[in-house]
Amino acid sequence: MAYCNFSKEFIERYEEDRAEGRTNPYRTNEAQALRRNPRRDTSPRLHRPAFVRDIDKILHVAPYNRYAGKTQVFSFVRNDDISRRGLHVQLVARTARTISRMLGLNEDLTEAIALGHDLGHTPFGHVGERILNGLYHADTGRFFNHNVHSVRVLDSLYARNVTLQVLDGILCHNGESSQREFLLGKTRDFDAFDDLLESCYVDEQTIASLRPSTLEGCVVRISDMIAYVGKDRQDAMGVGSIATDESFSGGVLGVQNAEIINNLTVDIVEHSYMRDRIAMSEEAFRSLKTAKAENYERIYLSDKQAETYENEITPMFEELYETILSNLAAHDESAPVFKHFIERIERQRNLYEDERPYRAESPHQVAVDYLASMTDEYFLAAHRFMCPQSRHSVEFRDYFDNIR
Repeated sequence: MAYCNFSKEFIERYEEDRAEGRTNPYRTNEAQALRRNPRRDTSPRLHRPAFVRDIDKILHVAPYNRYAGKTQVFSFVRNDDISRRGLHVQLVARTARTISRMLGLNEDLTEAIALGHDLGHTPFGHVGERILNGLYHADTGRFFNHNVHSVRVLDSLYARNVTLQVLDGILCHNGESSQREFLLGKTRDFDAFDDLLESCYVDEQTIASLRPSTLEGCVVRISDMIAYVGKDRQDAMGVGSIATDESFSGGVLGVQNAEIINNLTVDIVEHSYMRDRIAMSEEAFRSLKTAKAENYERIYLSDKQAETYENEITPMFEELYETILSNLAAHDESAPVFKHFIERIERQRNLYEDERPYRAESPHQVAVDYLASMTDEYFLAAHRFMCPQSRHSVEFRDYFDNIR
């Protein structure tokens, strides 16, 4: 499979538009930025326009640092070369900025959405997300989704006063993912956004209907897929889950990670340039759907981790959840949920004169917030400390297991 390049016609049009100073009419400009508290973050600073500030807010919030310790796909293996969620969001941001630059969109807004889109992810990836959703829904009737929780992390827990455009892009970064065209949503103010957010908690069908209300958000959404389709194959080979990538069909996108990134980027830019949507060709769309289906069949659903998730991680989540709820009911302020979480959240809020008492939140919400905040290693350590009588534990594959 060769690396695709832009067509001669596109290059000529692109260079002419640049020479004539034409700009993308669908770009989100700094003047459009809306914040929940408009009195904060308004001092004029030439080097920190609105969406650059949001990038800084995201980089310096505690959960950003924890990305490095959270599973992307593979758990229970010590291997410094496989992706953790921290690398994933950087790869999304890199691809998304490239596409946004070529389309004349706002690169800073794109980067902010990309770096913040997984802040609400649980330990142990999407399996942890499903387990936590089950526990939360059984007790409250509400649903847990990592994209919704990413908004909660920035907007509520850490009170960062991030712009509506960034929060909207984060909320809508997943959902109707298998589409050839990504059309714009219609969220224009915080009232509409809050209604949409609440709907995600109470109606499990809402997630599938989410659409970003900026093209920058749409770019991040497709870049999320571009970033993981090929990289997950590299990681699968790195941990021995698959032998080679030669068994994947490829199509017009190719098989290897670099081919997929390049060829999808070129295709999307050519089919989205100066349009009110982010689109790809029919051929690229078919190849992307095939690539995702093959990843599910050969990597995600066939992975040997499934037994450990079922037999160990699921009951460990259940035990921790119940222990945390017991600590909250007893108002045991020496417990980790108070010392490691509630006190830190309240100190953070106080920095921004946010007087909402976090400990007054529903115990089930606090338990979910705390569990979702954990890295894989912290989760295991918390379980050992808080549930010492448990018969459940996890053994990691060591660096040298394959040469012993």
